Amino acid sequence: MLKVTNLTKIFGGLRAVDQASVEVAQGRIVALIGPNGAGKTTLFACIAGFLPINQGRVEFMGQDITGMKVHDIARLGMVRTFQITQPFAKLTVLENIAVGSHQLHARRADALAHARTVAQQVGISESMLEQPAAELTVAGRKRLELARALATEPKLLLLDEVMAGLNPQEITEIIGIIRKIREAGVTILLIEHVMHAVMSLSEHIYVLSYGKIIAQGAPLEIVNNRDVVEAYLGRGAAEQMAMASAENPHA
Repeated sequence: MLKVTNLTKIFGGLRAVDQASVEVAQGRIVALIGPNGAGKTTLFACIAGFLPINQGRVEFMGQDITGMKVHDIARLGMVRTFQITQPFAKLTVLENIAVGSHQLHARRADALAHARTVAQQVGISESMLEQPAAELTVAGRKRLELARALATEPKLLLLDEVMAGLNPQEITEIIGIIRKIREAGVTILLIEHVMHAVMSLSEHIYVLSYGKIIAQGAPLEIVNNRDVVEAYLGRGAAEQMAMASAENPHA
């Protein structure tokens, strides 16, 4: 579904992403992990059209989308979320979701009806829908960010640290929501630092360090990769991930 080949992004003299290649097959959940500053969000921004690339190629559904505008890529079915959520603060939660719905539903009534359906998918209660988005908690904003992306009815969803800042119970709930999204037919590529979530969700993992892909493979291969342990995980985290992977039916 997604094929990124030798993607390079340079800021001044810095190679933020250096010859990175990533593939995501239809129907899978694939993770991109790595230390802070590794270039993960930059790579996402390049894939989704938010940043021009210096070198490489991005293909989606067999079509070369390198250099295409963000809205054209979204219409094809690839949508990303943002690590720092920025809802339209003066709009209600429902109206925020409907902004995404309008891409496919021209009539306001249809867009709002679709937005209500999407809200249910991500666990936004009916009582929350009419409140201003500015009043949402961190967890509420994360669900809204998911809902706004889902409202466009994507084929591929790029999730950028959707669990950052959440407590363990909220993380467990989001893991369940992501599984349901995939079961509904949406392919997922995610950036995440919550390693328990990565190991319980992912079928394949790419590791980025200093802009380069230093490893890829099934979860158990990644936690047993010496380069990954030294560059990112540390021995204790690797052991915890191995335990989580053992509980993951997809690994």
